[in-house]
Amino acid sequence: MAAVFDQAIYLRRGQEVLPLLAPEALMLPGALRVITRADLDALRVRVGEGVLVGGGEVRTPRGGLVVRRVWRPQPVPTAPLPESARQAARAGLAGLAPLEDALAGRLAELAAVLAAGPDLEAARGLVGLGPGLTPAGDDVLCGLLLGLRASGRDRERSLLEAAMLPLLGRTTAISATLLHQAAQGYAVPPVVALLRAWHRGAGVSALTLAGRLVAGIGHTSGPALVLGLTAALAAPQSRPARHTSAPGTGPVTRTTPARTTPARPQPEPVLVAGATRGTS
Repeated sequence: MAAVFDQAIYLRRGQEVLPLLAPEALMLPGALRVITRADLDALRVRVGEGVLVGGGEVRTPRGGLVVRRVWRPQPVPTAPLPESARQAARAGLAGLAPLEDALAGRLAELAAVLAAGPDLEAARGLVGLGPGLTPAGDDVLCGLLLGLRASGRDRERSLLEAAMLPLLGRTTAISATLLHQAAQGYAVPPVVALLRAWHRGAGVSALTLAGRLVAGIGHTSGPALVLGLTAALAAPQSRPARHTSAPGTGPVTRTTPARTTPARPQPEPVLVAGATRGTS
C-alpha cells in the first residue's frame, strides 16, 4: 500500500503502482475504477497493509473488489505534424495560465534543454523536482514525452526516455509509473483528447478549450504538463542527414545511430470493479 486519499488508493506492485479510483476521480492509465464510491470505502485499507491482487480480484483484510469489465486505453497518436497544425497547437497553448510556482523558471529552462536533445544533467534536474506525489518536474517530463511523440519526433522521445529511466529512483513510485506510461504514449483523457485534436487539424479556439482542460488538472500537474507540451512544440525540428560524395562513388549518408531502450510492456488494462459479495 503506497498511499490512501479521498478519491484514490495507490497499491505498490514491485516498482510500479496500481491506482484504485473512485468514480469521480481523473482516470489514469492502467487504473482500476470502482463502480460506486461505497466500493472503494468498503476496502477500509490502511497505508502499509498488504493487499492481494490477482485472479480478477483485489483483497484486503476487511474487504475486496472483483473485476466486472475491462478496457484498454489507446496511446496518443504519433506522426509528424504539418507546420500549420504545429503553429495552431502552439497558439492554443500560449493563452493558458502559466505555472505559478517558485520553480517555474527552472522547470522551463530544463524543459527547453531536453526538448532540443538528450541531456543527462537536465534530466537529472527535472526528475523528482518539486513536492508532492507527482512532482512538477515529472509532470513537465510527461508533457515532453507525450508532445515529442505526438509531433512525430519518436527518435528524440526515445533518447529522452533513455536518459530518464536510470533516474526514476529519485522520484515517487506513483510518478515513476506515470512517466513510464507517458514514454509509451499513455496519458489521462484530457491530454489524449488535446493531442488527438492536434492531428485533426483543429482550430486555435478548439485547441485552447482542450488545453484549458489539461491545465486544470490538479494543483500544479496541469500547468506543468502544458509547459512540457509547449517545450516539445517549440524545440527545433531534427536536422536531415548530411550527404557527401567521395570521388567515383555515389552519395554516402552519414548519420549518428540512435540509442535504443528495451521495449516495455503496455500498461495493464483499465479495470472497472465492484465490491465482492460476502465481505465485511
